[in-house]
Amino acid sequence: MIKLSYMKNKLIYSIITVLLFVFNVNAQPSNTQRLLQLQDQMENAKNASAKRNILKEASLIPSFTSFMFISKSLNDETVNKVAATLVVKLALNEKNIKGPAVKEILVRALPLLKGKEGAVMQSKLTAQMSSASFNDGFENLFNEKDLTGWKGLVANPIERNKMSSADLNAAEKIANEQMQKDWQVKNALLAFQGHGDNIVTEKKYGNFEFFVDWKISKKGDAGIYLRGSPQVQIWDSVNRQVGAQVGSGGLYNNLKNKSMPLVYADNKVGEWNNFHIIMKGDKVTVYLNGLLTVDNLTFENYWDRSIPIFEKEQIELQAHGTLAYYRNIYVREIPMEEMAAMGNVEKSKNEMEVVQTLKIGMDYKGGKIAYLLTPSDPGYDANVQHGIIAAVSDLPGEVAWGCNDKFLAGRSSIGTGSQNTIDIASGCSVVGNAASLCSNLNQGGYDDWYLPSKDELNKLFLQMKVIGGFREVCYWSSTETGKYNACSQIFDNGFQTANDKSTTFSVRPIRSF
Repeated sequence: MIKLSYMKNKLIYSIITVLLFVFNVNAQPSNTQRLLQLQDQMENAKNASAKRNILKEASLIPSFTSFMFISKSLNDETVNKVAATLVVKLALNEKNIKGPAVKEILVRALPLLKGKEGAVMQSKLTAQMSSASFNDGFENLFNEKDLTGWKGLVANPIERNKMSSADLNAAEKIANEQMQKDWQVKNALLAFQGHGDNIVTEKKYGNFEFFVDWKISKKGDAGIYLRGSPQVQIWDSVNRQVGAQVGSGGLYNNLKNKSMPLVYADNKVGEWNNFHIIMKGDKVTVYLNGLLTVDNLTFENYWDRSIPIFEKEQIELQAHGTLAYYRNIYVREIPMEEMAAMGNVEKSKNEMEVVQTLKIGMDYKGGKIAYLLTPSDPGYDANVQHGIIAAVSDLPGEVAWGCNDKFLAGRSSIGTGSQNTIDIASGCSVVGNAASLCSNLNQGGYDDWYLPSKDELNKLFLQMKVIGGFREVCYWSSTETGKYNACSQIFDNGFQTANDKSTTFSVRPIRSF
């Protein structure tokens, strides 16, 4: 019995030793994990000495997130001078610590610097902040006071793009009223009450870097939607029936590409976790608590798997029926220069269109594809598809072309309607003219609509059944034939003619891609 017991204990010890090696239990925590611990310690710090020690240790972590953590102590009179010195030193030493959120903090910190050293740092930092590039950095998405910068969710990106501006505004009003009930700010935390729908950023983002701390309750389920599509997964690993044992931080809704995280990196339920998410083109990288869980994977379009993920859309915090808390929410838009340096400029500019087959009538970038450029068209690119997108519906009612006594825009070929519209809108003071109404339109998340030229309007006629929503009536183009007449087209027979500019006709805005 003794020998068996010894052998059994030796086996157990061997297993434990292997597990400790595999999971590296004795390893030092990552900087991200250590910073989460320091934030917990700060909440329980009982005196200024303890707070100073926490801040000094945080300053040894050279990152934007440590900078933001230390900056919160600028409001604490017992340690604000120490905090000011530390954030200024971080900003001076780490060139990536910049942007609107950083600038706002440094403006508060500079007056707290004292002595000769303070004067030197103040001089250096003032020069650094005057650089135009200093504004290209992180924005604070959550002010810890209210829901400024956020709105309620309306449908999905494809359905939203089909809605008129009036219908979308009405739906957003209802969604915002509901959001105020479902999402609340409690103790400087953004808290989901466990019922309701996602909360979304007012602004849309394309290529970006994103930080957020999150915490869930027992059996919790949540996530981060990127460009309006699900999702970087958050869940309690006890939910084994849905596969949660793999942990958070994967791209849950991927089908063709890997969906599970590379490692299990969750902290215990009820403890804070941190996501660092980077999205470039259609590729996503995710770090959970400092560990890589997604390595530059394609993020699939959940709403229409036949097309790539949208070029720009809102970031969403998912509501999934359980309590969830968020804090420290920051985003940095990745500029074109940085994308080019990484060799991804085409992904950024064209949303992976080089590998996408676009078709007439496809829902795309705010409307429906009406025409794809051919080799004979200006702007044609053999590697990247370009073309014309028609709005999903006509402008309300019928409108006049306007400005009967001026000749403003005579261009007629493909690709000229945009400049025609600019010239008309700037040169015609008649309120509500056809070109200005197109120019002022904000539909499907885009505000670069224009009145089609004569040739562009004909492309709409040729595809009117595929695009949909047209009536067999007369439509205005942006092409003039003289001071008093402009080209129009009848959509029952395709006949193009010139009409008096005071006549009222239908208008279908377009945009280019």
